Amino acid sequence: MSRSDGALWFSVPSESNQRSGPVGAQARDDMNRIAAYLARRDVASLSPTVVPHADVLVLCGSAVLAAIDIAATAFQDGLADHLLVSGGVGHSTPHLRQAVREDPRYGDVSTDARPESAIIAEILRRHHAVPDAAILIEAESTNCGENGEFSVSLLKLTPLKLRSVILLQDPTMQRRTHECFRRSLRDASGVRISSYAPFVPTVPDRDARNVNDEDGRAVWSVRRFTALILGEMCRLHDDEHGYGPRGADFIDHVDIPNDVMDAYQRLAVAHPHSFREAWRP
Repeated sequence: MSRSDGALWFSVPSESNQRSGPVGAQARDDMNRIAAYLARRDVASLSPTVVPHADVLVLCGSAVLAAIDIAATAFQDGLADHLLVSGGVGHSTPHLRQAVREDPRYGDVSTDARPESAIIAEILRRHHAVPDAAILIEAESTNCGENGEFSVSLLKLTPLKLRSVILLQDPTMQRRTHECFRRSLRDASGVRISSYAPFVPTVPDRDARNVNDEDGRAVWSVRRFTALILGEMCRLHDDEHGYGPRGADFIDHVDIPNDVMDAYQRLAVAHPHSFREAWRP
């Protein structure tokens, strides 16, 4: 049995003078449970021995540069013949621009006034040897719903006979992105969609101040991560605040498992201030 209760909403205090501190054991467990749910992985890896060849690999714009590396490796391993990069200018764009500017590998990549897809496509061409002819660019979307809608519209204009798609996205946004693409492809019967989050975020211990990737590298502060996952859980809801049919109508109704909902509600009650940081389209 599963449920999709309405999101929790609070009148929250100002964020000033609040600092990120270590989390307790319950909060750590709740964060990791939610993270594992959001970071959807339909396959164990993107090895060609594990995943059937796909018609297109879709990389959605975000500030998680690891997704670019993984997408490029999958393409070079022959997993797909085309790589579609989706992303215009949205809430995550300043974070992507900052991440690229601060990465010592990408000092030659211009970020100013460019959409996410243009920045990422240049990284793929210049630093990962992905040929320009293999890259498709969707540069108008401003949120996950439009990532799906506009990417599918672009693919319909190509001569590709679309039968399979592999999606990569910021791991906190992977499940929502999957649902958006599934909705956008609802009239394309028989198209297989597989999600692969670039990593599953983990709060390593109850005293942690940062959230790590699978190699133990710090990715977000606990405070930032809490806001991200609370916002994502709200958007998966089917109510006036969510992405479901009774809200923005970007996705179909999603049945959220009971254990994930319980973890979300405990975390929301414990961290009401994080709702001020949570709203990302």
